[in-house]
Amino acid sequence: MARKTVRVDRVREMTNYYLAHADSTVDGREAVVNILESLLFETGQYAGFRYLDTAEIEGNGTRRHYFA
Repeated sequence: MARKTVRVDRVREMTNYYLAHADSTVDGREAVVNILESLLFETGQYAGFRYLDTAEIEGNGTRRHYFA
């Protein structure tokens, strides 16, 4: 079986897109936040996040943007 790798930055970009997308669900956002944070901490690349402003998107605490 071929082994593939993915850039952590690309996973972070995809997660940020999903977290800001209007059609994302609370449960889905919570799941990708947990996966991304685990990945970032394990690779030593966690640089924090900010909550998205309500002017940017309606939502709760799972509406975040992660930094590189």
